[in-house]
Amino acid sequence: MEFSEAVNATQITNHIKIRQPRSWVLCNFYLPDEVAETRSAIEVSKVRGQFLLGFNFRPIKGECFPYEGYIWRVKGEIIQFPTRYRTKSRKESPFVVCEYVESYSNETQMFKRMLELSTNI
Repeated sequence: MEFSEAVNATQITNHIKIRQPRSWVLCNFYLPDEVAETRSAIEVSKVRGQFLLGFNFRPIKGECFPYEGYIWRVKGEIIQFPTRYRTKSRKESPFVVCEYVESYSNETQMFKRMLELSTNI
């Protein structure tokens, strides 16, 4: 089976709900200026800054993931801020920096590119 046939065979037609606790991570996104200049200010504001995102699994260094029409790569290790059990002190979310890889226009294009970027194949 060719790579393009495998991508076409895995078309996402219906979405499935997963009953699993989410791992919430504060992601710092930065869209490069040369890319941001070609987009509208509203679109740039959706992906530039810090956003609390839920993951099924904690992201690891080098992992790529799609978000808001762009593919992002986890740049470093997650910084965690542990607290003691049953403490009333402020709880901080884990933090990670994400770098822009490229944009995509539809799920098929994203899925194909994610498979190419994946180290699983």
